[in-house]
Amino acid sequence: MMQPLLRPLPHPLTGTPARDPGQVVLPGQVVLVVRDLVVTTLIGIYDYEYVEPQRMRLNLELALAPDAATPWTHAELVETASRIATDGHTNLLECVAERLAATLLAGDRAVTALIRVEKLDAFEECEAVGVEIVRAA
Repeated sequence: MMQPLLRPLPHPLTGTPARDPGQVVLPGQVVLVVRDLVVTTLIGIYDYEYVEPQRMRLNLELALAPDAATPWTHAELVETASRIATDGHTNLLECVAERLAATLLAGDRAVTALIRVEKLDAFEECEAVGVEIVRAA
């Protein structure tokens, strides 16, 4: 079972109460969470990875902009993440994570995004390998 992501958001304020140990959230801020979204896609640099789909797990934390006219919803997050992750072949997990961050932070709907992308079938020796990024609008 995956542990909660405990990372500071990029906009901490001195004296702001923490949501979890190690994670600072602005007063009144809403953080949407999508955990363990699994999609099947073509990803990787090896020849076989261009033709053999692999399972990829996505975890997202999106701090919503407090004054957004139309904030993100969970349904939109799941649909958008699934679409971006499965849109053709991608060489690197980092590219998927950056595309997700750019899309989720475009406009005025969110202020920060924490994105973890993992390949689940890359190595028999471990459950997953991946990348995690934090970006601010």
